[in-house]
Amino acid sequence: MPASTLLIFGAGGHGRVVADAALAQGRWDRIRASDRDPARVGEAFLPGLRVEAPQEAAAQATQVHVAIGSAPARERECAALGLPLATVVHPHASVSPFAIVGEGSFLAARSVVAPGARLGRSVIVNHGAVVDHDAEVGDFAHVAPGATLGGQVRIGARVLVGAGAHLLSGVRVAAGVVIGAGAVVLGDLEAPGTYAGVPARRVR
Repeated sequence: MPASTLLIFGAGGHGRVVADAALAQGRWDRIRASDRDPARVGEAFLPGLRVEAPQEAAAQATQVHVAIGSAPARERECAALGLPLATVVHPHASVSPFAIVGEGSFLAARSVVAPGARLGRSVIVNHGAVVDHDAEVGDFAHVAPGATLGGQVRIGARVLVGAGAHLLSGVRVAAGVVIGAGAVVLGDLEAPGTYAGVPARRVR
C-alpha cells in the first residue's frame, strides 16, 4: 500500500492545533506543513515539523487539510491546492457513527457531533463545541470553542459561531453570518451581518 502523506496548509495557531490532532489520530505515514509565508513561522510550529514552501510540500502530499480559520481564505486554498481534502478528527472528539462529516473538516478535542448531524465541507468544530442531533452546518462554517448548536439547528455556509455562543434548537442562520462570543440565539437570523448579546441582536 502506498505511503500516505498529509499536508497541513496554514501554519498559524490553528494549524498547530490541527497538526497536533493529526499526529494523535495516527492515520498518515507522514505529516508535512506549509504556508504561503513559511519564513514568518520559523521554528515556532511544532517540534520536528518544519514549515515548507507550498510547491515543495504539495508535490509530496497525497492529501491536504487547510488549517486556516478565515472561511474565505480556507475556501480559496481548498480550491487552489488541488489535492484531495483530508478530515482530521482528534481521538478525544465524540463523533456519532450516525453523523455525516464533510471532507476537509476538523473536529477538535472534546468536540461533540451527535447522531443525525450533518457537517459540510471544510467545517471546523473547535474544542468543546457541540453540534447536537440533526443539526446541519454549511460548508466552511466554524463553530468556535465551547459553542453549542442545539438539535435541528441549521447554519449556512461560512457562518462563524463565536466562542461560548449558544443557538437554541431549531434556529436557522443565513450564510455568512457572524455570531459573537457568548451570544444566545433565540430565533432565526435571516439577514447577513454580525449578531451579539443575550438575546442576540444585529450589531453591524
